[in-house]
Order: sequence, then C-alpha cells, then structure tokens
Amino acid sequence: MLKNGGIYKIVAPNGLVLSGGDFGFHECDRVVLQSYSHDLNQAWRFRRTSSGMWRLENLAAGLGLRYLQLGQQKHAPYRLFPLQLSTSFHLQETMDGWLIGTPGNALTVTEGEHQPVIQGEGTAFCLELIEKIDDELPRMLVLKGDIDHAAVPEIFRDGDWYYCVAGTWKLWPMEGRIGLLRSKDMIRWYRYDAFLPESKPRPFSWMEEHVPDCEIWCPGLTYFGGKYRIYYAVTRNCRNTSAMAQLTNVTLDKDDPRYAWKDEGIVMESTEADDWNAIDPHIIRTYENELWMVYGSALSGVKVRRIDEESGKVYDDNVFSVAYREEYPHPAEGGYVFKRDGWYYLTCAVERTDQNYRTVVGRSQNIRGPYLDKKGVSLMDEGGETIVEFKRGLSYPGHSSVFQDDEKYYIIFENFYERCSTQEMAISTLAWKDGWPQSAAGRTVLGLEDE
Repeated sequence: MLKNGGIYKIVAPNGLVLSGGDFGFHECDRVVLQSYSHDLNQAWRFRRTSSGMWRLENLAAGLGLRYLQLGQQKHAPYRLFPLQLSTSFHLQETMDGWLIGTPGNALTVTEGEHQPVIQGEGTAFCLELIEKIDDELPRMLVLKGDIDHAAVPEIFRDGDWYYCVAGTWKLWPMEGRIGLLRSKDMIRWYRYDAFLPESKPRPFSWMEEHVPDCEIWCPGLTYFGGKYRIYYAVTRNCRNTSAMAQLTNVTLDKDDPRYAWKDEGIVMESTEADDWNAIDPHIIRTYENELWMVYGSALSGVKVRRIDEESGKVYDDNVFSVAYREEYPHPAEGGYVFKRDGWYYLTCAVERTDQNYRTVVGRSQNIRGPYLDKKGVSLMDEGGETIVEFKRGLSYPGHSSVFQDDEKYYIIFENFYERCSTQEMAISTLAWKDGWPQSAAGRTVLGLEDE
C-alpha cells in the first residue's frame, strides 16, 4: 500500500534511481537515472488524485513528473513541469515491483548507466519509502527571465521589490560591469540597470592610478546612513593590487529624478607588499548595531573589519582573519556573514578544483570569530560544513550570499551549468536542523549523512 503524501525513492532493477536531471533548476529538466546520493532531486512525493491516479513531485523544486508526447522522439519523454502541468499516472503493483504509467506508455529503462528513462511497456520499479526525513526541506527555486551572466549575485529587498546586484561580466547584453535585476516574487527576474562600463578609460580616474588594467568585480548592495550603497572591487585576477570602493544613491527607483549612482571613492586597498587582496566586499550589521565588512579572497583568506557608519569607509586599523585554506590561489573566497538566533554564520567558497569547488559554513557568537563547524573545527583550520557542492548539474557553484526575507532564508550563488558555458544565478531555500542551515544543493539534505 502506497502512502499518500509519502516521499519515495524510485529504484530501477539495476539499482539506479529516478532523478531530476539538473536538480530542478529549470522547467523541462529531463528525468534520468543516477546512483543514489541522498539528494533531493532523487526524492519523490506521491500524491493521490480524486480519480485514484498519482502525481509524482520531485522535491528539489516542487516540480511534477510529466509525460510529453513528442511524436517520433523515443527517448527522454519524461520531464519536470510545474505541478499543475504534471501528468497523473496509474501505479500498478506486480510481482517484481510497480509499473508507473499505462501499458505501452509506461516508464521503461534500457541497459547502461545514467541512461534517460524512455517510453515503452514498462519497467517494474521498487518504491522505497524514505522514513528518515525532516518535515522542512530546502528546495531550489525555478528561476525565469534574465538570470544569465549574473555573477556573484546578492539579493536586497526594498519595499515590494527584490533587487539582485551582480557582476555582469562581458557577456551581459547591457552596457556596464555591475548590473541590477528586479523581481516581485524572486522567481521572474528582469534587467533593471547596468553601470560602470569596462571600456577604457575606466569610469573613474582613480581606478587606473591605483589598479592598472583593472577589472570590476563582486558588487554587494546595502543601505545605511540614508543611502543605498554598492560596494565593489577593482582588481586583477589572483593579484593583490586591488581596491574596494563604493557607489551611493538616494533611491533605487529609476523613474525618480534623483536616481544617480555617485562615486564615493576607495574604501580600502591592497598592494603587492600585502599578503591579502581587497576584494569580495559584503556589509553586515551586528547584533551590537555596528557595521562590519566581510572581504578578502585568495592569498590569506577571508577577513572582517569594522566600517564607519557615516562615511561607509574603514573605522579603524583592526583586521580579523576568519577563514583560510592552504590551497593557493583559492584558499577561501567569497565570504558572507548573516545572522540567526544570536549566531553569526559565515559562508565561503573553498577548494576551487575541477571536481570539488564548494561552499562551506561555520558559526560564531562574535563577528570576529572564530567560526567553527559542527565538530568544533575552525574555518581557519580546514573546517566548515558543506552547504553547496560541485555535483551533476552544478559546475563551480561559488560565491554564495544569504538573504533573509522575514523568517525565511535563501542562499544565492552563481553556477556554470553543465548544459551551457556561462554563469546563471541559482537560489535555494535554507532549511534548519539543530541550528545549522541546509540547502537543496548540498549533500546531506535528506538527513542521512550518518548512514
């Protein structure tokens, strides 16, 4: 007897499980067979309809399994769609397992590994109820609109609008190195504005003077002192001659005649004589109502430093290191701090190799650290809980930020999808277990890490 609302893994005779192809990042993701790895895209919620048929919901993003009648196409007719567009299936129990679909039009597998599921007379699947699973689970948001080329994205809410500030790189079809996207629902994103062109001469004279042949990277958006502020870096890749600067604006409404981004100059800079580089800025307001900047990458890792409330520039000379890895030139980068229940949580990307680029998290009750993982190991000493990792459908998923919207938390990151050659913004909700966040792009989201 199947459990209505139960969560199952669907296992083929060869031991592979039915999976959403790219973790539900896009509608129309094809359904494939993969080795089981406890990922949410391999978990399916079964819901019985009033007619006695069943709908199968992929937990990665809440998308439903759908059969497409594709004429002569005999491969991969099963894909993921919004639930209201999903297919209702007959489930028939046999001596060997369960057939999903109708005779002649049921899920059928062929020989070989990781092959797509195809239409046919039907393969008997084993349906294994996943008992050890939390009620609250993270999920990927299926984004639409202008999410491509949005590098190092960060979300900011202003009234009814969500804004995403991102490094636009060279491919975004708008003039400018920093771009703003806007959305009403965090799902449909549209290009809103772009600025700081890459062309020479650079937009501000100090850029070439301080960082010759610089590139403009890694913006972050915040608000304090009556101004919206975009902090960003001018740098050259893996060089420690870098500077961080800020732009200010009194409004985010382009229709307001006051809308204009003003150069406020350098906040801090590093030179060849330093063992750190001024890059990857992010502002956090502490529980003590102080402003701090999280920054730094490559070289000597992630650091925090207090920021002056009035000027938006450095408050004093005190610098605190909070995350480090030995693997030069990417020991720890893209640091981001957010707050919850009296804790500061630090995320950062580590181990930038072809197979293991990932985001880890640690926590501290002091903005200055130390930030420790579940086992008490510091992020300064190779510690950190994996929250986003390199896997199928995720290539170099890095430079995460975390956005709190009322009581909900989201992790936002850039990703090079296997299906294309450019960054796209990705967003997962965060679920919490014993005070630790979990994303749908992590490895232990089903709570089975000890098995």
